[in-house]
Amino acid sequence: MMQNHPLKLGLQEDCPYADITTELLGIQGQGRLKFITREEAVVTGILRLKEFFEAQKLVVLFWQKSRALLKPGDTIIEVIGDLKVLFKMWRISQTYLTALCAIATETRKIVAAAREVNPEIEIVVACRKAHLGMRQEEIEAVEDGGGLYHRNSLSDTVLITQNHLQVLGKLPIDIKSFHHKIEIEPRNEEEAYQCASFADVILLDHFEPESLQIVVQKLKHLNSRLKVGVAGGIQASRIKEFAKFVDIIVLSSVLYAAPLDFTCKIERI
Repeated sequence: MMQNHPLKLGLQEDCPYADITTELLGIQGQGRLKFITREEAVVTGILRLKEFFEAQKLVVLFWQKSRALLKPGDTIIEVIGDLKVLFKMWRISQTYLTALCAIATETRKIVAAAREVNPEIEIVVACRKAHLGMRQEEIEAVEDGGGLYHRNSLSDTVLITQNHLQVLGKLPIDIKSFHHKIEIEPRNEEEAYQCASFADVILLDHFEPESLQIVVQKLKHLNSRLKVGVAGGIQASRIKEFAKFVDIIVLSSVLYAAPLDFTCKIERI
């Protein structure tokens, strides 16, 4: 496991020297740890957690497959080993799982809702808004929930934002990239029409659903191959309103989904 893996860093933060409670109580011997969900959940992050447990010389008896849909009462993962180690693993592992599974679960709900009204729509998550140090895990969680990620890094996607345009002062109409599609976030509706002919993707920022249909129709008329997306403050409760009219919805709210309710059971064996 990499030195800077979130679980390893979490262990260093949570137990820099020793678990003084377990030491004071004189707890020794072998035990069993189980994580159980109290609510419906989509599984993600499980293989990284399994690898982490095994690196701590624990034996993983059972784990759910990634993308599995669990119901309340289902066991997520079960391990056995030194009780002292199990107590050290408890909180950081539970925090890790509840946060990541919440992202996957919320993504799944949003994708399902959007595809009720537009089966072909792509739901992509702005993973450059991932929590620092957690990007790869959160990208995996989005994918396990059925979504896509919208820019892993500044190095893999061309996205000309409103701030770029503000600095440039004008549209870069002669821009070309052999390796990458050109995605543009215009500052207004007029600018969207101006860049429709040379853009691969136009991302409309903070447009309301009632104006999207006409704008998208005009953009597609200018460039039939153009993909049109919408972004900016889109809440899960309104996802169907936007999904009717666009090819792509970009959001980041799923990255901040409330952690799921998982419980941990530790017992002596």
